[in-house]
Amino acid sequence: MRKSDAICPKCGAGFRRIELTSKRGGEGQYRCPSCDTLIENFDGRNFVAYRLTIEPMKKPSKAAFLTSAPRQQEFL
Repeated sequence: MRKSDAICPKCGAGFRRIELTSKRGGEGQYRCPSCDTLIENFDGRNFVAYRLTIEPMKKPSKAAFLTSAPRQQEFL
């Protein structure tokens, strides 16, 4: 068994990666559940599992900037 960490290059989400060399896995790929960026392609030789350990960085949406009105200061 091998343990390692992976980070999504797009959103910064962190994952724990576990690879079992004693068990065969399936061919396919793992994509970040937050932004759908490809993290790894699997060849099926070993079983690989990912677990989210660090939440992705959240950026404010453009809609939040467009809908918020600027505050006006009141002077006494």
